[in-house]
Amino acid sequence: MSLYKCDACDHTFTIIPKEEEEPYNENYFIETHKNWFANPDTPLFEYCLNVIKDFLKGKKIKMLDVGCGTGSFLKHIHKIDPSMDLTGMDFVTNESPGIKFIAADFLTWDVPEKYNAITNFMVIEHVPDPRLFVKKMHDALTDDGILIVNTIHNNSIIYKLARALNGIGFSVAHDRLYDHHHLQHYSNKSLKKVIEMEGMEVFKIRNHNYKLKAVDVPSNNPIVAGVYKFATLVLFGLSKPFNAGHHQTLFCRKKK
Repeated sequence: MSLYKCDACDHTFTIIPKEEEEPYNENYFIETHKNWFANPDTPLFEYCLNVIKDFLKGKKIKMLDVGCGTGSFLKHIHKIDPSMDLTGMDFVTNESPGIKFIAADFLTWDVPEKYNAITNFMVIEHVPDPRLFVKKMHDALTDDGILIVNTIHNNSIIYKLARALNGIGFSVAHDRLYDHHHLQHYSNKSLKKVIEMEGMEVFKIRNHNYKLKAVDVPSNNPIVAGVYKFATLVLFGLSKPFNAGHHQTLFCRKKK
């Protein structure tokens, strides 16, 4: 599967030709990952908004959401507080009243202004050059701003079980988790490391799960889908006492 691992920080990554990467177009949202985009993680969105507001202490929020996808995060928080200055960026076009959307590649975009809040949800695992990605966000952030990075968690219960099963010959879960859909598989340690290498510091780490409805099942067979979702529900429950949820969200600021 072209997988490589750094034993020092538990980071796993894939190196594949550009033409083998998953195509990123409208079909990505409406077919390939339809459950995920139809059931956005609104509790996480509201949690992040509360952290941002507490961090900025009453300052007007000027936010950039990198890799905004369908814009679900910005659309949700705009309903909560329409006074915020919100911008979303992605390859695909988007529009919604009160939100500015830019269709561009963030890695090559010449950022014209700075933001005091920059977010990205489930993006950095798709990026072939994560250091450049973090550097661009660092440079676009005000000195007193907050950066939020959300991605999968390579040391979650689900990932650990999949690796264990793969070791005894049951590779279905492992191959699905480590599919070429994701180029990077971060542990808390490796994500924190790449963020700190670009002049940021992490002040809060949250490991968590997401809505069961958002799980993209690998089969149209209702029995197989039901078993898959039940197993996911059990693993979500087991992960809580061990702080080993399937996703991680890191809250960061610039180093002083």
